[in-house]
Amino acid sequence: MVPGTVQQLTILLVLVLPGVFYQAVRERLRGALAAEQEPQNRLVRAIAAGALLDALYAVAAGPWLVRLLAGGGAGPVGGVLRHPRQTGLAALLLVVVVPSAAAWAEAAWRRRRARARYEPTPTAWDALFHDRGSCFVRVRLKSGLWVGGWLGSRSAVSAYPQQGDLYLQAQYRMGSDGRFLGRVPGTAGVYVRAADVEVLEVLLPPSAGAAEGGGGQGGGASGQGQ
Repeated sequence: MVPGTVQQLTILLVLVLPGVFYQAVRERLRGALAAEQEPQNRLVRAIAAGALLDALYAVAAGPWLVRLLAGGGAGPVGGVLRHPRQTGLAALLLVVVVPSAAAWAEAAWRRRRARARYEPTPTAWDALFHDRGSCFVRVRLKSGLWVGGWLGSRSAVSAYPQQGDLYLQAQYRMGSDGRFLGRVPGTAGVYVRAADVEVLEVLLPPSAGAAEGGGGQGGGASGQGQ
């Protein structure tokens, strides 16, 4: 619902936006939570957090906020028109700064009390590809077909909460046993859906594998598919 009057817009700012900023910063610091992916759940949590912050604002600075908005009885938002700069500063402080600081303080408190470090990576798919450098990837699909290619700077991997998928910028021909048989001529990449994957393996380039003590990759991949 789009606010149609100044009063409705004010209610939206007062009730919802502080909670929205709190929730956004909290999610950024702690990671996405499965329970907050439904739009209605996010809205309810934002309104609840905003209402709690508004109650604290009313206790701490209620009379000042009323005078700032009412402007001495010159209308419901007369103070906004009389003191736009002061009102803007108050809105920035109460809608953005305080909720963001509260979310940061909560995250810091939880980290201090936690027995183990919280890992914000929500799925194994994200953990596998997070900060992953260039490498070979081979996949056995549920159909039994092998797909392989080069994961480089022009490749793409989905992240939670989106459905898992993978784009490899260069495709390689694969043997029936999963061995790399050479780059596909004229390849422009290959797309794989996580829902179709049965097994996925990441292979470091030969030079990187030797540096980490991995020896040969045993997959027959040679050269980079850039």
